[in-house]
Amino acid sequence: MIIGSGMLARSFTPAFAQCKNVCIYAAGVSNSSCLDDREFSRERQRLENAIGQNTDVHTFVYFGTCSIADPEARNTPYVQHKIAMEQLVAKHPQSLILRLPQVAGITPNPHTLLNFIYARIARSERFNLWRLAKRNIIDVTDVVLISQHLIANRSLRNTTINIANKSSYPMTDIVSTMGHVVGKHPIYDLVEQGADYAIETQDISPLLEKARVHFGSDYLEKVLAKYYHEKI
Repeated sequence: MIIGSGMLARSFTPAFAQCKNVCIYAAGVSNSSCLDDREFSRERQRLENAIGQNTDVHTFVYFGTCSIADPEARNTPYVQHKIAMEQLVAKHPQSLILRLPQVAGITPNPHTLLNFIYARIARSERFNLWRLAKRNIIDVTDVVLISQHLIANRSLRNTTINIANKSSYPMTDIVSTMGHVVGKHPIYDLVEQGADYAIETQDISPLLEKARVHFGSDYLEKVLAKYYHEKI
């Protein structure tokens, strides 16, 4: 069972749309810059309804954010909202909270980091680039592959697990790689802002070979080329 219609929901649909014992909650506020309490309230109500209607499923999956570990983002309204939603989901008797970093995939959402960078480069628009920041990028296909193994393990109920790349990339590398993929020179002003923060991935490390997920040195370029090379 899938709740939602965005990139995550579509990606999980082939494996779980007909699975009555697993509820994939892939809906809610998709803009991490959101400040609208009405949007947060709508998600809370929808999530409460979904939990109430699916108390008997073997697994109720909710997607949190790895930005909880980011000291610069943790106190933003969006991340505080995600923390509150995790606490709500944790009351489900068979919950599984999967925290995600920046997920690459096909989505019209202009607020994702990668879509923002792509749009600025493609349109030759100048933007500010935080020199000290790093971001973790993972392909949505790999999120699904890893999630399938976590969901299949019933001993992981009522736990919170990060699904993330083993490495985070400097924003300068992400922008440079996107420029290479798009075939245009990025125009930006370096700003002395940003921070690096650790995302623990030891819980998924034993699953990567089984899931056929490989975070090699060329992972970033492969993922960006997969979703952005043909957009020009």
